[in-house]
Amino acid sequence: MRTLPEHTLSSEEKQQAVELVLRSQVLARADQLRKFLRYICEMEDAGRADEITEYSIGTEALGRPRDYSPAADSGVRGRAHDLRQKLEQFYEVENPHAKIRIGLRKGSYTPYFYETNPAREEAASSSISLVSPAPAPVLNPPADSFFKRFGLNLLLVAVIIGLCARLFLFQPPNRLDPIFDEFWGSMVGPGSDLLLCLATPPSLLIKSYQEPPRKNTFKLISPENNPWSSLLRLPGAGWQPYMYFSGESPLFGDAESAVLAAQVVAAGGGSVDFLPENTFRPAALRNRNVLLVGSPSYSTYAARILSNTPFTIREDSQIGEEVIQERSSAPKNRQVFVPKRNEAGDLVLVYGLITVFTNPGPSGRDSRTVIVSGVTGAGTSAGMHFFASPNGLRTLRERLRQDRVTAVPPAYQLVIKGSRDRAVPLSWELAAYRIMQHSPALE
Repeated sequence: MRTLPEHTLSSEEKQQAVELVLRSQVLARADQLRKFLRYICEMEDAGRADEITEYSIGTEALGRPRDYSPAADSGVRGRAHDLRQKLEQFYEVENPHAKIRIGLRKGSYTPYFYETNPAREEAASSSISLVSPAPAPVLNPPADSFFKRFGLNLLLVAVIIGLCARLFLFQPPNRLDPIFDEFWGSMVGPGSDLLLCLATPPSLLIKSYQEPPRKNTFKLISPENNPWSSLLRLPGAGWQPYMYFSGESPLFGDAESAVLAAQVVAAGGGSVDFLPENTFRPAALRNRNVLLVGSPSYSTYAARILSNTPFTIREDSQIGEEVIQERSSAPKNRQVFVPKRNEAGDLVLVYGLITVFTNPGPSGRDSRTVIVSGVTGAGTSAGMHFFASPNGLRTLRERLRQDRVTAVPPAYQLVIKGSRDRAVPLSWELAAYRIMQHSPALE
């Protein structure tokens, strides 16, 4: 893409470029990235770019408290990394013909605007191979010669159009980084088929009724004395809140993980079958590529598999928290990953657990299973963000190479550390990994 010589862009041109990105599909479910981008671009447009700092972004754009410490919370740095990737994706895939673009340099939070001319570049490149040398002049050419040349030219145009259609119209909307082939294997790529399973914990939900409801619901007494009463939306006088059981309400982090997995498969040209775990038996997973999102406390299949793995998730009765713990014959050598809470009691540090194994199939065709679990839904989401990120997978590959592991193991586990803002993970990094000698599904 040709970059034009720099000149001063008007405020209106910059605002139009920002609005195009804010309304894009790549930021459709990224509210914090939209706030981040809008804030830094408005500051730059107002001539206050030198006032943009990690602290100002955290407190003025992302809702951090005034005592927010960038040293203790890497959320802004994580969001800046994500925003750079989203901007690249937007201009490469969703709007490759954008004339005015936004960039965010590494090591800086200050945006810059630049202008390109994709039309001129494409016209120059397209004129190279389609122009043939002019033939020698022919006086009074026969009519059949004219029609032959016309037919050949028409055929040439048809071939060119067909090739362009094949190259551009029928290509997948995105191209996966080749590193996904290493770690996702047969789950991605043109023609791949993934069974995406979502486990759901049993829940008690609240709903308002005016008349006594059906059986298996329980009336809540004196809701005004409960701290959650302000969250109720009672339609009017005479309506009362009741609780009822549900087995179909996924955690937000689990649902986000399922979306991320589906995006990776779709970007590679594959297809996804999406089903809740409680609709089938484990035998239905045999000889299929499977990605299951759920933890052993509410997923039957995750509980079965993690009972045979180096790391598992369990409840620590002494601290009253779920932890990720390593199974080891020597207790003093066990690694335990414990979540952390702030002074208000909110979780700010969580852990995710990725379990991957390959199952030999008939005719030498292997299938792959990935189980995404975590301490709370935010831990699950942090794990999935890492495993769905090219940078995360490169970090994992480099770590394996440092440990002299030259090929991706057929069975392994990852522990992912993530900072958390309510239900949303802010950052994720590799905390530990273990290679399994056998598939846990076969033990």
